[in-house]
Amino acid sequence: MLDSIITIPLLAVGAFFGVSYFVSPNTIVIQSLSVPHHIEVNEGYTSEVVTGLLSDAIAGIADTAGTSRGNYVSEGSAQAESAEALSDWFGLAQPIRATQVALGFLPYAFSGEFIQDGEELVLRISGQSSKFWHFELERRRADGDVLALIDEAALGLLQEIDPYVVAVYHFRREIPTKDFTETKHAIDHALIHSPRKNLPWVYALLAHVLFFEGDYEGSILKNRQALALDPTFPRPMMRWGENLAALGRHDEAIGRYKKVLEIDPVYPEALVYWGKSLMAKNDLIGARAKYREAYEMDPDFDRIVHAYGMFLAEHGDKVQAADLLRRAVTLGDGHNEKYIEDLRRVQREVDPSLESAMPFAKIEPTSSN
Repeated sequence: MLDSIITIPLLAVGAFFGVSYFVSPNTIVIQSLSVPHHIEVNEGYTSEVVTGLLSDAIAGIADTAGTSRGNYVSEGSAQAESAEALSDWFGLAQPIRATQVALGFLPYAFSGEFIQDGEELVLRISGQSSKFWHFELERRRADGDVLALIDEAALGLLQEIDPYVVAVYHFRREIPTKDFTETKHAIDHALIHSPRKNLPWVYALLAHVLFFEGDYEGSILKNRQALALDPTFPRPMMRWGENLAALGRHDEAIGRYKKVLEIDPVYPEALVYWGKSLMAKNDLIGARAKYREAYEMDPDFDRIVHAYGMFLAEHGDKVQAADLLRRAVTLGDGHNEKYIEDLRRVQREVDPSLESAMPFAKIEPTSSN
């Protein structure tokens, strides 16, 4: 459950997975869901409980897709009005539909009901926006599983509002197995139903799927398609370089990273990848300079801080590395397990006595980003 209604809009950048969008807690308003009396009495699912569960499910999808500090959901319709003020807070050169929503152009409000239809439990939801968008959804389950219906409805709502975010959600979940079946289905849907201005993001995501599958040439092609649709979009240019690096063509990759910085001079991820290519070329001095430059460009970006810390852990001062990795844990809100594991490993390298002092925290070595 959400602890409270969050009223501060957040700019969330999933730097290494191709996600970048505004996440506003005032975007999707779940007003109420009604529940049959027998479910309320027998299972404890009151209207307030299921309304909160649907809000949580939508927030969870947004969280998995790319942000750990914001959500798409407000539990009170009065909160939606404050989304209008976002346009005065931030300006974006590359808004996608979620950004339009966050800027107050497409606030959404939903309500619904659970209905017992014979042996089936039915969840019906309807919604609308101030721009005359209307939506109706129905999900059924013979097993009467309330939580499963809520999860299915949450995906259905976001699939309609922002197909790209749902594709990223599946991508994040499928990375460990490298089986991107659901991701590809969602990308296929997004290629048809996303506004044209969002298509560069969809192509960039498809390119990253192909990268994970080892199809580097195919990934380059999709990144080039994303750039053809929007030449000012830096991420596919960086991913193009990442694929060239995977093919061992590091000089060409560095050329792409330089192009990224021509598009956006403040893009520290490109410097990190540049540093990786220099490491591959055995230029540790040059690599160190690029990691340092990336860190100085954005010392509050947890992924950059983590990357610089891991570089120093392997090629420099482990004490300084531990300090940076601890800072990355803090910047990541203390919940990123990889950051925590890497910090513990480096702490033990600095002080081997920790191995016996804290055996409960023992971890296996992991590779760096």
